[in-house]
Parts: sequence; C-alpha cells; structure tokens
Amino acid sequence: MNRELLGVMSIQDYVPSENEEYMNKKHLEYFSEKLQLMLNELEQQALIEDSDNEKLAKRRTDKKEKIQEALEKITDGTYGYCDETGEEIGIGRLEANPLALYCIEEQERIEREKSMYNIDD
Repeated sequence: MNRELLGVMSIQDYVPSENEEYMNKKHLEYFSEKLQLMLNELEQQALIEDSDNEKLAKRRTDKKEKIQEALEKITDGTYGYCDETGEEIGIGRLEANPLALYCIEEQERIEREKSMYNIDD
C-alpha cells in the first residue's frame, strides 16, 4: 500500500528545514527513519563482510550502539540537542551526521581540548 495513503512519511518525500519548528514531529520521523536505514545498512554489511575481522566487527558494533542511543533520544525527546549544553545541534549538522552529540561550538571546544592535551578517542 502507498505510504502516503497510510499517512506515513518517507525519507525520500521530505527534507527537514531550519524554517520549521526545531525537532517537530516531521523532523523526528525523518531522523528516526534515517537512523533506522543506517542500522539496516550496517546489518546488511555484517552479513556480507568477513565476520572474522575483529576490528571491523567492533567498529560496526560501536556504530550500532550509537544509532540505538540516537533512536532512544528520539523517543525521550532529547535528540537534536547538545549533550553538553542543551543547545540545538542544528538540522544541517544532523543531516550531515545524524549521530552528532554536540552543537558545533561544543564540538570545536572538545576538539581544541583534545589537540591541546593530545587526547585520542
């Protein structure tokens, strides 16, 4: 059945805008679907890639956890807001990286601090 007839939006039918209310229902549905697609792609990759490669498997597991955390944030209403400051992360930033945890200013501060103290993730 056609998704439009069901009243269900598809990621292909909508582009979030900075002109809309931040993290409105459409934004949340859009990013939820985008994150779910990322999760599905990871699971598909796992089926076709070498499961003996521990480093690759660890990276995939870490990314799956980040996606699950982002989906939980959508559910609890905190998705799209900086983990450190509570400020809006921004639609453009989330469009580029749906897993972003920090607003640009905070991310830059963290990166400056890491480089200043030579800290690796």
